[in-house]
Amino acid sequence: MAGWGISNAASLKEKLKSEMADYLHGLNAVGEISYSTYSEMFDFGLELLDRMYELGKMEESKTDK
Repeated sequence: MAGWGISNAASLKEKLKSEMADYLHGLNAVGEISYSTYSEMFDFGLELLDRMYELGKMEESKTDK
């Protein structure tokens, strides 16, 4: 994926979100999904990535103890 506008210094979390956004945009751009579907998947998917990231941090802190 292109990673448009994402800095090389961005956090891994932000890089993953950018990759997801690029993928969804590509599907919309070639007509595989409608803009409505793109918008819904974008909002849901990026929120889900945030929640998964936080869960991963919590799980990691449990194993560090």
